[in-house]
Amino acid sequence: MAAGPAARRPAPAPGGRRQAGRLHRRLRRGGVTEALTTEQIEELKRERPEWLERERAVQAEVRKEAARVKQQQAARAERA
Repeated sequence: MAAGPAARRPAPAPGGRRQAGRLHRRLRRGGVTEALTTEQIEELKRERPEWLERERAVQAEVRKEAARVKQQQAARAERA
């Protein structure tokens, strides 16, 4: 499969998009410090290394807790 110009370009900077920023932080915690191309990031996502699976599990827990807190705050606001 031939890689087009977009695949060779570095992925967006961490401040460029929220999603890219989250991915950047996960990569750094996983030991990846150099800039990756979009193709390299897609390859990591396909390979699903253990550290990335761990990061995804942590993120899922964070989202779950945020939803719980939001629901709790909404219930308190209704009672007030």
